[in-house]
Amino acid sequence: MPYFDAASSVPLHPVARQALLAALDEGWADPSRLYREGRRARMLLDAARQTAAEAVGCRPDELVFTPSGTRALHDGVAGALAGRRRAGRHLVVSAVEHSAVLHAADLHRSGGGTVGEVLVDRTGRVAPGAFAEALRAAPGPAALACLQSANHEVGTEQPVAEVAGECREAGVPLLVDAAQSLGWGPVEGDWSLLTGSAHK
Repeated sequence: MPYFDAASSVPLHPVARQALLAALDEGWADPSRLYREGRRARMLLDAARQTAAEAVGCRPDELVFTPSGTRALHDGVAGALAGRRRAGRHLVVSAVEHSAVLHAADLHRSGGGTVGEVLVDRTGRVAPGAFAEALRAAPGPAALACLQSANHEVGTEQPVAEVAGECREAGVPLLVDAAQSLGWGPVEGDWSLLTGSAHK
């Protein structure tokens, strides 16, 4: 029977399955330890980090593994807001973000921050210039903007490169949720933070 729900998850690629089995067989030890098995686990972890960094377009030391895309989004939003708390307390998100981003926005709001929402057209796409306008209309300096690269329910692709340029011009980092698109190719634009999910 064909599998059509690739928006939720896809079967493991054969090469990924081989890497996983090798890691289970050979990389079971603590990679921070100096004994032989630990060093082997460190080599496998470093190789995985290098491969993933090349796919994302960043340096290996800029890559963080999390248990899920949801956790990556929560950590990315919370970490960026905490790191930029002196720059501002305003968060800008699109109206169609993944629930993990919207929940992180609610948490930010309950902690005293403000949240601006960028509306989308009837196809679920943000208009060019909408993020720039939302950043200008913010009640205070913005600390972070968030935009998904592609919607996980209807498949709409967002103008990430344009929004990244608008955010860069305003001096605001852009977190891109690339869980749905990263498996299909690199994410264009001068984004600041990027999250993905291996099982998609």
